[in-house]
Amino acid sequence: MKTISAVPHLSKGLFLILIITLFGTGCKKNTLPPDPEPPAYQSYVSHKYIATYSVDMIKNMYSTLQLAYPDAAPLTEKVQYGVNVYKVVYKTPFQGDDVNASGLLCVPLAGKGSFSMISFQNGTNTAHADAPTVNLSNPLFQYLHATASMGYIMLIPDYLGFGESEQMFHPYLHKKSTVASIENLVVAVSEMIADELITVKWNNDLYLMGYSQGGWSTLSTTYNINQVTSLPFKVKAAVCGAGPYSLSVVQNFMFEGITYPKPVYMAYSGISYHELGLITNPLTDYFNEPYADNLPSYFNGQYNGDEIDAMLNDTVAVLINPSFLNGINTDPVYEDFRNAMADNSISGWNTSIPIHLYHGTADVYVPNTTSEQVYQEFLDAGAGDNVTYFPLEGLDHTTAAVPTILNGLLWFNQLEGK
Repeated sequence: MKTISAVPHLSKGLFLILIITLFGTGCKKNTLPPDPEPPAYQSYVSHKYIATYSVDMIKNMYSTLQLAYPDAAPLTEKVQYGVNVYKVVYKTPFQGDDVNASGLLCVPLAGKGSFSMISFQNGTNTAHADAPTVNLSNPLFQYLHATASMGYIMLIPDYLGFGESEQMFHPYLHKKSTVASIENLVVAVSEMIADELITVKWNNDLYLMGYSQGGWSTLSTTYNINQVTSLPFKVKAAVCGAGPYSLSVVQNFMFEGITYPKPVYMAYSGISYHELGLITNPLTDYFNEPYADNLPSYFNGQYNGDEIDAMLNDTVAVLINPSFLNGINTDPVYEDFRNAMADNSISGWNTSIPIHLYHGTADVYVPNTTSEQVYQEFLDAGAGDNVTYFPLEGLDHTTAAVPTILNGLLWFNQLEGK
């Protein structure tokens, strides 16, 4: 009988070396490659699903809208798809640094096909709670969400100072940062689509639409995309409603009467330009006390425009420092303010794309003369029939908003052959 020899005795140290050699070598052979680095995005940061609209829900919404606005009937007929709504967080530059901004993305649940994109820029907002990504129950925003059901990719930027960036002040009527925040939302969504983070295709056609502050930001962005930047997309058409295109025209209109019914507008640009450093004089050079001291606390994101109106005064001479009131156009003390207004206004140019301008003739907040002036500038620059001005007879700043949007959507559908 053969006997099996015992394993020779190993010292404790030699045994450990053997184990480490065997298992260490084995682990190296089975080591998985490191996870690939996530894609480096120019603008996109993240997105979050918010809600879904069914086709029936959207048809019911538009049927209700038709009761007040019969012109909405053709929109109801174009409803084809359900809609998913997302919040998108993206990077945009502000005063030399990138900040995280946000906006809404609404996509048609189509499964196939590629679609044009619309970016809607909303009007003046002062309350964090009223940002598009926050106030999802706002009826106007809901109708805009539902626009995607007609076969559009719909965007609604929050603007800086709202949504993801509510910790900072809102740079109201500051053209450079506003335009960048709109453009970079489009870039972020295009990156999402290219990386198939959402199930939708973009055909690279971009429409812009906005009202009030949004009319101004839409026209400013249209100019920048089509005339200045080298972005891989261009604006196909734009609808601009009741925008303060010439800030000096609007400012003089505010100051020419004994009262002005929307004092929040008188104060907003002043506090914004002061925060931006575009004007460096103390606020008391522009506003009377106690308003000058209290303005920063009024514009802290906790109050809406009506609430701020109630805390201010609609008698111009009570709110505005008399030196500013009388010297806005001539006094050297206010040269910085005049420069800020000039730098952040937008003039007409020789555009080759179609632009529709809308303005209520009874607007006592933003005078329709600013639309008339920019329209004439377009004509003088050689734009010709590419730009059309639609005065909305008898409508004011509030009542002209929905007709502007409805007419704009109907026009976009026409351009799309829908």
